[in-house]
Amino acid sequence: MSEGYESEALLEKRFMNRLNAIGYKTVKISDEKQLTDHFRTLLNERNDERLKGTPLSDTEFSRVLHQMVGARNIFEIAQLLRGADIQPYGKIVIQRDDNSQLYLEFFDGHDYQNNTYEVTHQVTVNTKYVNRYDVTILINGLPIVQIELKKRGVDFSEAFHQIIRYRDESFRQLYRFVQLFVVSNGDETRYFANGDGKLNSNFMFYWTDRQNNWLNDIDAFTSSFFVPKRLHSMIAKYTIFDNDNQRMLIMRPYQVYATEAIVNQAKHHPEKNGFIWHTTGSGKTITAFKSAQRLTRETDAEKVIFLIDRSDLDLQTAKNFNSYLPKSVTNQPALDRMDDTRSLVKQLRSKDDPLIISTIQKMNVAISNPKYKKLLSQFHDQRVIFIEDEAHRSQFGEMRKNINNWFKNSEHFGFTGTPIFSENIGADGRTTKTLYDEELHHYLIKDAIRDHNVLGFSVQYIGTIKGKDTTIDDEKVPGIDTKAAFESPERLKQVATHIMLNHGNVTKNRQYNAIFTVPSTNIALKYYEVFKKLKEESNSDLKITTIFTWAENEKDAEKKQDEKFKTSRHGLDAVIDDYNHQYGTAFSTDKFSDYFGDVSKRMKEHNAQTPDDNIDILIVVNMFLTGFDSPKLSTLYVDRRLQWQGLLQAFSRTNRIEKQSKPFGNIICYRNIKKETDDAIKLFSGGSGNFVVVPSYQELADQFDDKIKRLKEVAITPGDVDDLHNQGEDKLKDFVLAFRDVLRVQNKIRVYDDFSWDKFENQLSEQEMEQYRSKYFAAHQALEQEEDGGGEKASILDDIDFEIELLETDKIDVEYIMNLIKSINLGSKESKKSDTNKIKRMLNNADNPELKSKADLLADFLDQIIPKLQSDANVSNELNKYLAKRRQNEIQQFSEKNKIPLDIIDHQLSDYDFYGRTNSQEVMKALSEAGYDFKQKITIKKRIKSFVQKTIKRFAMS
Repeated sequence: MSEGYESEALLEKRFMNRLNAIGYKTVKISDEKQLTDHFRTLLNERNDERLKGTPLSDTEFSRVLHQMVGARNIFEIAQLLRGADIQPYGKIVIQRDDNSQLYLEFFDGHDYQNNTYEVTHQVTVNTKYVNRYDVTILINGLPIVQIELKKRGVDFSEAFHQIIRYRDESFRQLYRFVQLFVVSNGDETRYFANGDGKLNSNFMFYWTDRQNNWLNDIDAFTSSFFVPKRLHSMIAKYTIFDNDNQRMLIMRPYQVYATEAIVNQAKHHPEKNGFIWHTTGSGKTITAFKSAQRLTRETDAEKVIFLIDRSDLDLQTAKNFNSYLPKSVTNQPALDRMDDTRSLVKQLRSKDDPLIISTIQKMNVAISNPKYKKLLSQFHDQRVIFIEDEAHRSQFGEMRKNINNWFKNSEHFGFTGTPIFSENIGADGRTTKTLYDEELHHYLIKDAIRDHNVLGFSVQYIGTIKGKDTTIDDEKVPGIDTKAAFESPERLKQVATHIMLNHGNVTKNRQYNAIFTVPSTNIALKYYEVFKKLKEESNSDLKITTIFTWAENEKDAEKKQDEKFKTSRHGLDAVIDDYNHQYGTAFSTDKFSDYFGDVSKRMKEHNAQTPDDNIDILIVVNMFLTGFDSPKLSTLYVDRRLQWQGLLQAFSRTNRIEKQSKPFGNIICYRNIKKETDDAIKLFSGGSGNFVVVPSYQELADQFDDKIKRLKEVAITPGDVDDLHNQGEDKLKDFVLAFRDVLRVQNKIRVYDDFSWDKFENQLSEQEMEQYRSKYFAAHQALEQEEDGGGEKASILDDIDFEIELLETDKIDVEYIMNLIKSINLGSKESKKSDTNKIKRMLNNADNPELKSKADLLADFLDQIIPKLQSDANVSNELNKYLAKRRQNEIQQFSEKNKIPLDIIDHQLSDYDFYGRTNSQEVMKALSEAGYDFKQKITIKKRIKSFVQKTIKRFAMS
């Protein structure tokens, strides 16, 4: 049999053999009971000394399972598995039958060799459907990695869809310990983290070698990724917990290799610095966090200082810092410990805080102030390691020199997405390499686009000024005052009109938003006024605002004496007045940081279903062009000169991965900066920008034409699709695949200025497209109903890569609302009130049945708890505490109303959490002991079962 026709069974067998060869022992486990029994055996063996020769009894082991899984969500189980930073061990304490306390350890996160690595396959789980899992990797008897395989030649994404189905139908009990999924068809292999929310195929990651070369083949992947030492490191070292959002993040290979390069340099070459060149949007901050954490544990540095630039910190960035990092011994969040220099100095002198977070500005004040110099003199000679984010910008000034002079025995590691080379060197003549000695690892924008970690760019250049014979697109044309021409009221109106006419098209009917960057605050205000007038004239409901910082004494104040706004600040105050009227807020330039935070939040939480709360277009000069990450931002309008790192940083605001409906970042330039774009992309792509700019309009038009022809071969008219329902699933599948391909190209070509449906009228009209969309939905529903027939009937939905999300807008469901609640800005009274009111409006208008069933709980939390929270509170933790208290109150009320002992209800809730069912025999026995007769027992048993099911469902928020 040739390699191309290798069956799934043979692929699985060869994969198992490969795992055996690198250190995994095969164990035969057929079902959940055998899995639980096997874990029990290994747990007893692992803790033999602690058990003192007496293995766990059935009752004790039941306590173990409830302690380890019980009502815990996947995020909490993952944290339990890894233990704490300083004690990385999975452990629990239970009460033995003799009432003594027993400590049990089930995972060693410190030493990979102190764990048992096994593999099993074809474990069958019986629920409503019979599910059979391909390959499971066990560590100490716990299922830690689940692998789903498809035969060669079959799209590996089928395995991803299968995992989604398995999670919904049968992942329970010990399978909730699964940390990672791996999917493969032999030729293409990906990995991704488990979690409580929805899985997103955009976050299936490639595994690579250190040079960023793909290891896609299952053998190559296995020989690198599944080596026990590497797999253990991925579980124990290269996972980050986002506490605010209750998410577990698994690191990508380039992040892992960069972290290892830094730790290696610090251990073996402490005299040399180093820098990491990882492109914008690739997760540099996470890599820096993890590097800092490992350096505190694995080197002899007195302090590891994570140095950041205050100008990069928007509200969400600050929350991320606090969410990823543990609190200090005084329980203060990481960023709040930077509020004053005295606190920073106290931290530096403390033995309790080996890892310190500080802005470069605050650190400079600490070492420059005579009051603190004596206190910090010890650091002249002590070993200190600095981790410096955004090294292309904040590390080139006097502050960096001052810090170097003070910390003489320091080592510096910088992170940048756009290094300084000789081509884009600044006035001081220093490059990133001269400052940091050597590059330790790189991951360029072309690598990130290839790996689908960021999007490519669609760049369009729109001419706006015409001379007698040609379009004027250069600002330096002899004999012409081009500055006056580019800033003329007629041109500003022309550009604004073009933006308003096309904005819906380039943002997929405003599912996404945009930034518009202009050369000055004066032009920002002029554009704002032009948009305002155009909106009034056209009755447009586009939400447009601007934000910028201002100088107290502006150089052009004399020229502005006769203008509407005498200063930029006066103009911004007028803008903020409109903003307050639009959104019901109460900001001013006196509360600029609150205004900034609210703008940032609205840009990130853009939702097509809540248009009144959105910002559609944000006019900026420099703000938001670096360090601002929002998947909902799809478009950058440009009416200014940009070059080198400034250009790529600005473009990169648009290229964050979201859904299939966002195929690339849209860049629409009203100045001809093509040369600057080409130069920047070439420089920051290591000499080649082939992956960075997406196909031209003509290339996409040709593709669109081809896909339409294929669609017409399957169904000439939308009406012909109805006949396919009678011809079997294969014919319907052909239509789904053909129309899906049309959708994919149309989703890309729609943003181009050259695109109009008139050009394709003979092949496919816009009306026909909408009719085919309806048929596509119907086909999806029909195939779903076929699958719901039950049993092990093969799921055709697993075999089709539907793209329904290209057709749908955002869903306001439980997960969406929970994310909004967790991101409430507690920093100001106005923001807190605005965020709360927005969520309550959504709850009042909820049409999602699951959300409606929880709306009263969430609304009460917003009314009763949020107003009392301090600015440093963790909303996620407070919500969990509130829900736990409400749940216990409802259990207590049910117990008292029905005269049922509380411990019976608690035990049945625990059983349902772990096993997915109540224990009828246990209930009947407990009720008999409580003195109920047979008829009463039957009635109460039904009540308990109904209450348990409703309570579990009502309080499940993931």
